[in-house]
Amino acid sequence: MSQENTAITFEILSRAIMNKMGVTREISDDISLRVLNYFGYDDEIIDNVLDQDDRRMFYFLQDVELLSTHWEEVVLPNGRMWRVFYWALNVPKILEYARPRRDESAVEIGLYDSLPEDVWSRQTA
Repeated sequence: MSQENTAITFEILSRAIMNKMGVTREISDDISLRVLNYFGYDDEIIDNVLDQDDRRMFYFLQDVELLSTHWEEVVLPNGRMWRVFYWALNVPKILEYARPRRDESAVEIGLYDSLPEDVWSRQTA
């Protein structure tokens, strides 16, 4: 399945927020819920639906690469140009940040390396 066709679920977005921003699970769940309440099953929304507090949060999420913006210009019947702004989920980055992190300080230890030294000595009776 390609990344463009991957649905961003609550769990995926929450894990991406937690991993990228280093916040608690409770905070990442709250942010994820607020974001997905706007997006629903779509990956793009129009900026006009946001209230001011949520727009500030969206700009922050854009700074950490979880959301992106774009705009288009439309000619009105009176000839004036009108810009329409959109927010989009940055699906590839969300999926990247949602992947489980490997603890870089943990060293992989093989089965034999984890055994104590006395296992290797033979004792005869």
